Amino acid sequence: MADSRVVIVKNLTERFDELLVLENVSIEVLRAENLVVFGKSGSGKSVLLKCIIGLMKPDKGSIYINNQNVLELSVHQLNQVRKDIGFLFQSAALYDSMTVRENLSFPLKRHFNEMGPKEIDDKVRNTLELVSLEEAIDKMPSELSGGMKKRIGLARSIITDPALMLYDEPTTGLDPITSKEISELILNLQKKLNMTSIVVTHDLICAEIIADRAIFLRDAHVAYEGKIDELTKSKDPFLKNFFSHGIIKV
Repeated sequence: MADSRVVIVKNLTERFDELLVLENVSIEVLRAENLVVFGKSGSGKSVLLKCIIGLMKPDKGSIYINNQNVLELSVHQLNQVRKDIGFLFQSAALYDSMTVRENLSFPLKRHFNEMGPKEIDDKVRNTLELVSLEEAIDKMPSELSGGMKKRIGLARSIITDPALMLYDEPTTGLDPITSKEISELILNLQKKLNMTSIVVTHDLICAEIIADRAIFLRDAHVAYEGKIDELTKSKDPFLKNFFSHGIIKV
């Protein structure tokens, strides 16, 4: 029987000098599941994502993606695994000197040498259609609104058809209406493309739209885990305070 766990993190520990950021953190993410990661600023949420994708190497622990321990892979092997992973940064991380077409073509040219110019262009257009921005194909990032940049960033993240998507604050800096639209778009794409997702967010509306399950990082540990409603309606004093004051509610 095939393992339904796409991501397995075991006893992950990371510290910066004397600051303990993560300690013995263990999580599992199932195929086609959306896991939301909550926590106060500086609680290690982004560090967790960077460890999973291999941008940081933890002090201790293991990380398996589709049963491969990414911490033991060579650079070449890790790059092969990354072909199946999309990462959306807070800023959308578009290349300012490239058009939208060039931004989306870049990962295809980098990872898929066998694709010809027409095939790449068709893929770019089809992916832009998924985020409803076909008309922006020849625009520069400076010509786009914040919401459009986020959509283009999302399009670039999914253009390689990743099985796993990692989102770092996907709705940060957006107005409530655009934030809701981006959250619904993420959910629709996840269902259409059958992707597994890990989403770091402070946006409760985003989490309620996206999440199948949520965890809460506190004091370097996974302090809470469950369905969104179980966390947001918890009688726990810390969670009650956090979700009423420490998180975006619109």
